[in-house]
Amino acid sequence: MASFHHLLLRRPAGVAWGALAAACAVLCAAVPAAAEEAEPVTRPAARLADEPLISVWCHRSDVDLAPIIAEVGFNTVWTHDPPYDGQAWEDTMMYRALQIPGVRYVLAKIDRIQWGWTHEASVKHARWVAELSRERPGIIGLYLNDFYDEIEDGYRTKEEWLEIIAAARDANPGLQLWVPHYPHRGNVQRPYDFPHDAVIFNLWGTREIPRVAEHLAAAQAHHPGTPMIAGLYLSSGMRAERRWLTEEEFKTMLGLYVEEVNAGRLAGLRIFCACQLTERPEYRPWAKEILAGLKPAPPR
Repeated sequence: MASFHHLLLRRPAGVAWGALAAACAVLCAAVPAAAEEAEPVTRPAARLADEPLISVWCHRSDVDLAPIIAEVGFNTVWTHDPPYDGQAWEDTMMYRALQIPGVRYVLAKIDRIQWGWTHEASVKHARWVAELSRERPGIIGLYLNDFYDEIEDGYRTKEEWLEIIAAARDANPGLQLWVPHYPHRGNVQRPYDFPHDAVIFNLWGTREIPRVAEHLAAAQAHHPGTPMIAGLYLSSGMRAERRWLTEEEFKTMLGLYVEEVNAGRLAGLRIFCACQLTERPEYRPWAKEILAGLKPAPPR
């Protein structure tokens, strides 16, 4: 869609991101019926914390998060602890992240079966994280990683996911359960008819970049009233498609997310990931520049 690409990445001076996102929503009228019938996204997103979640994913324990947090200003870390097997709280990535000045929130994760997690370990881990969160208010969420991908690829059934959800709910009903929304996987066509509290919109694949505002608008319409944050990958795509975002692409996408946060339509944003911000440190001042446009969070 050449004209859309021009509209998104060659924004004329003086055109606000909010207006641009609205124009994109008009262009994407031909979304699946479930999204079309959802109420328009006019209400503010529910707040997940006392401020927008400005977050970074960290799935490697050898990455030094402190300088990244200090330079960019993240307040939330998506952590990647191994399945619970008796480890102490002080030995977790969650604990270490919360010791870094500026980090106020962490999210834990249930990982994919194909990456070594068993279903039994997933249930045990969900219960452990939920129990921890009763005494550790910095643990604000449990991420059900690649929920629909697991089901569609035959690694986990919906009934198994429901068992994981039930374990977490039983241990702490107040722990937020997070699920992904991937445009490239057709998640806008999925019913999301299971207990969950928040959504992470993930734009995977460089071919989707020109349609980021369109995809985000469709996702927001598909999850009316559910808190959502929007994420981007510094490098994504399959095989030959995979590459790093250009400076313009990065600033364009992050700028759109900041505008949506300021308008109350997103509860935050996420950058994937800390190890890539270490490998390609030029993204860090670019992120700081765009994030400087965030408005202070209104009082509750």
